[in-house]
Amino acid sequence: MMARLPQTVKKLLEALSTREEVYVAGGPVRDTLLGRAFKDIDLTVPSGARELAKKIAHDFQGRLIILDEEEEVFRVAVEGFFLDFSRFRKGALDITEDLKERDFTINALAVSLKEFLNLPPSRWSLIDPLAGRKDLARRLVRAIGRENLSDDPLRMLRGYRLAAELSFNLEADTRKWIRELATEIEKVARERITAEIKALFAQKAGPLVSLMAEDEILFVIFPELEEARGVSQPSFHHLDVFGHLLLSLEMEDLIIEAPERYFGLPEEAHNPFEEAQKDPQKQIILRLAALFHDVGKPKTFAIRHRITFYEHDRVGAEIFWHLGERLRFPKRLSKEVAHLIRHHMRPFHLLREFREGRLTRRAMRRLIKDVPRYEMLFMVAMADSLASAGPDKEPGLEQKLAALFWEIHRFHQETLAVQERERLVTGKDLIDLFGLEPGPLFRELLEAVEEARAEGLVKTREDALSYLTNLIREKYAS
Repeated sequence: MMARLPQTVKKLLEALSTREEVYVAGGPVRDTLLGRAFKDIDLTVPSGARELAKKIAHDFQGRLIILDEEEEVFRVAVEGFFLDFSRFRKGALDITEDLKERDFTINALAVSLKEFLNLPPSRWSLIDPLAGRKDLARRLVRAIGRENLSDDPLRMLRGYRLAAELSFNLEADTRKWIRELATEIEKVARERITAEIKALFAQKAGPLVSLMAEDEILFVIFPELEEARGVSQPSFHHLDVFGHLLLSLEMEDLIIEAPERYFGLPEEAHNPFEEAQKDPQKQIILRLAALFHDVGKPKTFAIRHRITFYEHDRVGAEIFWHLGERLRFPKRLSKEVAHLIRHHMRPFHLLREFREGRLTRRAMRRLIKDVPRYEMLFMVAMADSLASAGPDKEPGLEQKLAALFWEIHRFHQETLAVQERERLVTGKDLIDLFGLEPGPLFRELLEAVEEARAEGLVKTREDALSYLTNLIREKYAS
């Protein structure tokens, strides 16, 4: 364990270990027993957590962060590592009583800092008053008690996140208490809820989000999803809207894990999905987009000659944006998820043209321009398709969707190669040769030339100037 710590952190922990009653508790103990790396160390002392944290920050050039002034929880950031200091909870007289006030049995574990630093886990005098080590062996997330969840309702959401992160099961009584206390999550600051949602959706979230729906807490956090329950769909689908959204999320988990299984990967091709696979932020965006891509359907449901959801993509993007404002999601996150929702039908629209041999370079260029991260759009579309299995679904749809993706990807690579060459015309040409004043029209004209070039209509500078002459004449004539 010590080998993974920065040198400065090792020194300060060694200095702290000479003090009486300094304990490592919770996550780092749990993760060490599981053989997992940990990102910070939780240190618990009988009292004086504030003074101790200030001294450590001063002596080791760390940054002091107040996490909870009233409960005396302080963080010291040293060389990118976090040390969290807290006093015994709720006036507990010893570490055992402190552990009983925590959230889950697998987090109610402690060991002296001296032993943590110097002994292997097998030789620790582990403090485990609630059989947390047994629950680790059983791979079980079990709340210490109903009151512990009620004390801080965010713990309910944390339970699902921990189960996802550790691939553990959520214990039956814990789920029962969550169902009873679900509405209390509304008392929690929205920023804290958002932090847990992001942490959950950075993991394989599908199975746990389904449990959240069974336990009703999902609909307290996202009432927009409750509207999707029982909303019928046309025979392309085999599930109602909400069931389809849950299954789409589970499919997205699988696609993120192994996109090549669904898209294939030509031998000569660089993996265009690699960044989305490795970047937790992009995984969060993909999973949220999969879960909410059809959230606009309840608002747009109509029966004409069949069930329709006209403009559900536009409406869904607006709904998600407002949801993000309510929960105070980072604006960039809301924007990127809403953007994928807004465009999630585009691959299916292009698929019709692709099947019939009518897919134009212009159409592909416009998709790439509108959705630069088109590989993420196709990952959402693939999850959407995999979660649809009605009797009228087109056979082999996923294979066709994959073929369309590679057609667009090859075109994009060719376009990039062309763009690397010098532009055929520039803004200076528009001023010198056409007498135009700089303004928004410049970009429109230069984009038009690049689009014509991508379509093969313009190949030389002379072609470009001729094309511009006609285009400008048409614009000014109108």
